[in-house]
Amino acid sequence: MSVLTRNAILEQMTNPDDPLVIVPLLDERQIGASSVDVRLGHQFIILRRAAVTHVDPTDRRRLATQIQRSQHKIRVSLHEPFIIHPGQLALGATLEYISLPTSLTATVEGRSSWGRLGLIIATACNVDPGFKGCITLELVNNGEVPLVLYPGVRIAQLVFHRAEKKASYREEQVPSSTGQTAVAGGKYDCPVGPQFSRIDQDDEMPFWGARDTM
Repeated sequence: MSVLTRNAILEQMTNPDDPLVIVPLLDERQIGASSVDVRLGHQFIILRRAAVTHVDPTDRRRLATQIQRSQHKIRVSLHEPFIIHPGQLALGATLEYISLPTSLTATVEGRSSWGRLGLIIATACNVDPGFKGCITLELVNNGEVPLVLYPGVRIAQLVFHRAEKKASYREEQVPSSTGQTAVAGGKYDCPVGPQFSRIDQDDEMPFWGARDTM
């Protein structure tokens, strides 16, 4: 797969047939030599450590309750600080709503300026062709002091790659190894903020857990 440079990114954004959409793009200087800087949105999911004893992704009967009790969504206004403490994980999202054409995939990478302060963008790096929505960012403060974040700051960058063949993030019916028809596709379709984990939708997960969780 080839990486799109600035001119190729701009061309794809004006492609009438299969455009790359990034809105709002507040400053064209966000488009670099081979990437696009994205900004931090207003919504966050924070974890409450004392709310549950553990979270077991293989326990479908209790998982939704465990996640609901251990995570809490908040909204931070413009110019209002969001403080992330050392060792803390918080889920944020891009301010920008992204619509990837079926011919492109993207990777999400942290900006080195934030990395040097200890902030790690530990996101699921790959964004599939055809994805639409705000991208959830897993923010981890790996430093020694609290960091103050504000909605609107440039927090990460997208690197775009040309896919060999067109693909779609939408759910579709595909043949499985057992000869039956299975559903393939993304779990997080058209989000407008950070999304709670949907690992419970992994059909195989209960098989690997304790026998009393099936």
